[in-house]
Amino acid sequence: MKIIIINKLIKLVVVMFLTLITSLSFAGTKLETLTATCSACHGQLGISSNNEWPSLAGQKKGYLLQQLKAFKKGTRENAMMTGILNNISDEQLDNIAQHYASLPFNKAKASIINKAGKNKRANCISCHGMQGKTVNDTWPNLAGQNKGYLLKQLKDFSSKKRKSIIMNVIANELNEQQMIDVAEYYQQIGSKY
Repeated sequence: MKIIIINKLIKLVVVMFLTLITSLSFAGTKLETLTATCSACHGQLGISSNNEWPSLAGQKKGYLLQQLKAFKKGTRENAMMTGILNNISDEQLDNIAQHYASLPFNKAKASIINKAGKNKRANCISCHGMQGKTVNDTWPNLAGQNKGYLLKQLKDFSSKKRKSIIMNVIANELNEQQMIDVAEYYQQIGSKY
């Protein structure tokens, strides 16, 4: 119980800190200035070291821009992201999305692949591609993404906390172990293929 309270307090302090520095960081239009706050969570090169946060490197620009705008509007719920993006123009959001889309794709994380996840990913292939790299600019690449982040997104889609006509149905068809297997599989394959 104490650990949960401490984790919530840490998250609150991080949100407050990032919101405070955001007003300063996003005052300029230089790319380094625009991405300085992003790097705290998503890594200097767009590869997050925290399993719960997404890596952005090599992600589709259209998808990144769509999600940034959703966070800013509050249609995708995340208090930290909404607070950070509150004072950013659409042009600045476009520049941020372009920057992270241009970075090298996340590398493979393991040589042993979760076979159960590989077998269960059949529902994912039509949108996210055979190797977790989508051909549609507004759909996310999954290969190399952090397992914890992917698992949370699957759970949020399953519970309809996060809305998507297609993903709500697909995620709801998976049990928790299958979600874990699929998330682990995509983290493991990275840009190996």
